[in-house]
Amino acid sequence: MLASVGQKLDALDSPQLLIDLDVVDANLKRMFDALRDRAVEVRVHFKSLKCTGLARYLVGRGVKSFLCAKLNEAEALADAGLTDLFVANQIIGAIKMRRVGELARRTQLRICVDDARNVEDLGRAVSDSGATLGVLVEVDLGMGRCGVEPGEPAVALARLIQGNPALRFLGLQGYQGHLQLIASPDERRAKAEEGLRALVNTRRRIEDAGIPVAVVTGGGTGTWDYTGLFEGVTEIQPGSFILMDAAYNTVRPEFGCSQSVLATVISRRPGWYVLDAGSKAISKDFGMPLIKGRSQDLVLRRSEEHTRVDSDDATMQIGDRVEVIPAHCCATMNLHRTCLAIRKGRVEAVWPIEASGRYD
Repeated sequence: MLASVGQKLDALDSPQLLIDLDVVDANLKRMFDALRDRAVEVRVHFKSLKCTGLARYLVGRGVKSFLCAKLNEAEALADAGLTDLFVANQIIGAIKMRRVGELARRTQLRICVDDARNVEDLGRAVSDSGATLGVLVEVDLGMGRCGVEPGEPAVALARLIQGNPALRFLGLQGYQGHLQLIASPDERRAKAEEGLRALVNTRRRIEDAGIPVAVVTGGGTGTWDYTGLFEGVTEIQPGSFILMDAAYNTVRPEFGCSQSVLATVISRRPGWYVLDAGSKAISKDFGMPLIKGRSQDLVLRRSEEHTRVDSDDATMQIGDRVEVIPAHCCATMNLHRTCLAIRKGRVEAVWPIEASGRYD
């Protein structure tokens, strides 16, 4: 979809993915200001962004490091010249391990493990590449996904990593994704801090075993402040706060929604109108999207190429434009191959979304 720098929004074709840079700047400032007096790193989660142009923009505004969910994301960032990278996932299989070795030669790469055999396999693969690799033990803090139990299982794995000459034990990963969208702030904080206590206690047990722990990382957009202010945590890893969405904004209204999908009214009847963007342009995850600046309009139905919006506004006409705020920013980025960085109603940059549509 063609667009050029300087164009106004009303001159663009639709549907089109937009990123409002003024809102991005405000979101960054909000987080950095709150953590200014804390010795905690903000490692931005790239799985939410998938776009190296946006990543480079963030680096220009103080972001120093990135978290990735998959190797392809880290490779895209490395190709863009960004090298402080953490793949917060288990790397399994010979093909991916070769890619890790190649990536470790040109970046400051770290990854997660939760299995002794995986540690041994990684050590061999990285040694063959001539690189060294930073490794964190992933600790399950109640999410029930990856990770070892807190305490002795993590200590044992740390010992194994430390004894492998191709690997560098860095610390602990403890992500609490299951808590991010809990509606009650008090409940979210209490559960987050319960898990963080287990994580920091595990750090102490590893240190008591004579193994230094440089990094204790976790947290997301929903728990960023609880985690960032928790004693013993060295790093947080939010990503959605850059873009935000209709779901996250209900639990974290301090961050604005910079992501939207520009759409056009293509049909109109009394009581509702239809947009030219459906589930192929706006993720279905986490519920229905919102219409920006039109709180009275309700999205109740979507198909692949259409969204029906219930509205009593009789002035809405065919050809009118609206911006749709998705309910899940990360999944919506994955649906598009290009996004437009806008500021004050004009296109400032056109960025490819290099990691969209990839799962390797």
